[in-house]
Amino acid sequence: MDVILASASPRRERLLARAVRSFSVAPAHIDEGMRRGETFARACVRLAEAKARSVARKNKGALVIGADTIAYRGKKIYRKTDSAREARRILLELSGKTHYVITGVAVVRPDGKCAKHFVRAAVKMKNLTPKMLEWYMASGEWKGRAGSYDVSGKGRKLVASVKGEKETVVGLPLKKLTLILRK
Repeated sequence: MDVILASASPRRERLLARAVRSFSVAPAHIDEGMRRGETFARACVRLAEAKARSVARKNKGALVIGADTIAYRGKKIYRKTDSAREARRILLELSGKTHYVITGVAVVRPDGKCAKHFVRAAVKMKNLTPKMLEWYMASGEWKGRAGSYDVSGKGRKLVASVKGEKETVVGLPLKKLTLILRK
């Protein structure tokens, strides 16, 4: 049976390689907007399923894995950005504070049934000095990252601690995904 990761994220691809021997990648192109009144957890799971189903429709007989990640603090969401100004603002807002990251994961089986779940982690950021912030911004690693940092790369130097599964913050909760795949 073919296994397909419905994602353009190289970080998710690296993580999935730790759990699945052979798979292909087929990014899903869906509207990733939140719905009115939708919780962050519900949005992550809905978007993960939408990604997986979008790719599954084009790949009959495959097992398709979709994921979506949201970083937030209070009611404020920190989605991906390619704007250096926006990324700098986000990192300054998160500096010295705890925020949360939710990753929803959905697995669509060849029979069309879907197993889905979300996992949440708390991330405490260090107090970012101007020098640290400029160093990270110059790296460019912040581009396209929820929360404007990558805890699996240079961004780990910005993080004081993670409560929960680090892979959730990276974008694919392996412990939960492994349990889903075993079923």
